[in-house]
Amino acid sequence: MTAEAELHHSTQPKPKFAERFDDWLNPIVVKELRQAVQSRFVITALLVLLAIQIVAVAIYLITTSDISFSYDAGRTVFMILFGIMLALSMLFVPLYSGVRLAAERSETNLDLLFITTIKPRSIIFGKMLAAVVLTVMIFSACLPFLTFTYFLRGIDLPSMAVVLAIGFVSVTLSAQTLIFLACLPVGRAFKFMLGAFGFILMVIGYVSTMASAGGMLWEGVGSKIVGMDFWQWVGIITMNYGFQMGLLLVLSIALIKPVSANRALPVRLYLTAIWSLGGIAALLGSWIEATHDPVIYWQASFNIIFAASIFTAISERDWPGASVMRSLPESSGKRLLRFFLTSGSANGLAWTGLMIATTYGVCWIWWRLFPNISSLSELVGSTRWLTVMNLYLFCYALTAAFLRRHWLKRISSKWTWVICLLLVSLGSIAPFLIGLLVYMNDSDWWREDYGRWLIGNPFVWDVAAHRELYLSFGTFWVVLAIAFNLQWFLERVRGFQRIERMGSQPFSDLE
Repeated sequence: MTAEAELHHSTQPKPKFAERFDDWLNPIVVKELRQAVQSRFVITALLVLLAIQIVAVAIYLITTSDISFSYDAGRTVFMILFGIMLALSMLFVPLYSGVRLAAERSETNLDLLFITTIKPRSIIFGKMLAAVVLTVMIFSACLPFLTFTYFLRGIDLPSMAVVLAIGFVSVTLSAQTLIFLACLPVGRAFKFMLGAFGFILMVIGYVSTMASAGGMLWEGVGSKIVGMDFWQWVGIITMNYGFQMGLLLVLSIALIKPVSANRALPVRLYLTAIWSLGGIAALLGSWIEATHDPVIYWQASFNIIFAASIFTAISERDWPGASVMRSLPESSGKRLLRFFLTSGSANGLAWTGLMIATTYGVCWIWWRLFPNISSLSELVGSTRWLTVMNLYLFCYALTAAFLRRHWLKRISSKWTWVICLLLVSLGSIAPFLIGLLVYMNDSDWWREDYGRWLIGNPFVWDVAAHRELYLSFGTFWVVLAIAFNLQWFLERVRGFQRIERMGSQPFSDLE
């Protein structure tokens, strides 16, 4: 820097905090909120909400004759107003955020989404933060009416705060769910189906939130709920909320990244971190409370996630993108670690299989170390049931991948999950139908032997009489499926290991 430039730089006034804050603001948040406050729809929705609340309070006060002697009028009016506010919030905020992003994710605007210099995480965080601000604005507008119910007796301010927090969690989680559904790369017909599915989820969320809020107001803050301390439930709800929000955020970010990017890295890093932290919390809770219930919930939640990961993994590209391959670290140890965290079908299957096996290993060690605390049989049964389910799904996935590579070559790898679903359906139903046709009039078959013909069904571990058959068949199948896919897998591993020797040569043979 020259002397003149240094002098010019030193004489420039230091920017004010407001100016620096403008630079820090997410541009997506600014755009979304600016369009929201200028939108007649948003203003109309707020005015309609306030008008409905005024009318609801007036009707209740006029039609209730013994309000002066009632000791639960405040609670009743609060639940009415809260239900109205929650219904409109869960209808307006998620749809407003999801529909706008779905329009930007459409085929006509997709190029603008990919060529923008704004990072994908900034886009998703901006959309979500705008939804949070809109939720706060709606709740703030309704707060005077909700606070008024305190003077009608039957409700206290801490209970109000807790119920409002539950409502805020439900609205923001619904908004992020709709944002995630809007990020899915599907056609217009599927988007309408996803919209209907999202609406069903919002209805379920609304009903469960109202039930939780009603129970909270009835029991009061600090009381025991289903045998557990109130603050334990607060901790569980907070952890679940944080986990689900984080998972939906990283999935949404991955979905709007280009196909050539390493989409899997943030998702698998996040799931591995949450799996570790959740496992530690579950084991500590199990040890302190002398029950295996926290470990049951932990392993069940993640086994379900890993089941979905199996379908996702087999539908990824056979090779990562060229830019991803060139960005791998030179250290062999770091490169081996990145193999599990990089996009690619073989990489995803390796990571998922490792996580399923590790989850079972942790649960096995835990019930061996603490066989005398409660819910032991539930932990053993649920862990084995879900692990065998994932074992079967893993077999179906490897079989589908083998069929696509050798006999269904015209089908793109992104549709491998469809082949897998067809195989699961065929393997679950066909053997049972064959047995049904052969032994239809045999009463002994219905009482004892029908379970043998469910051998291809991933979800029949509860048929205790044939568990050894299911486990033996699944073990034999997975060994056979790995053997048929071993060459393909080793080629991917070797290609991953020799990346440093390829330098900058084109990756046309890997795409």
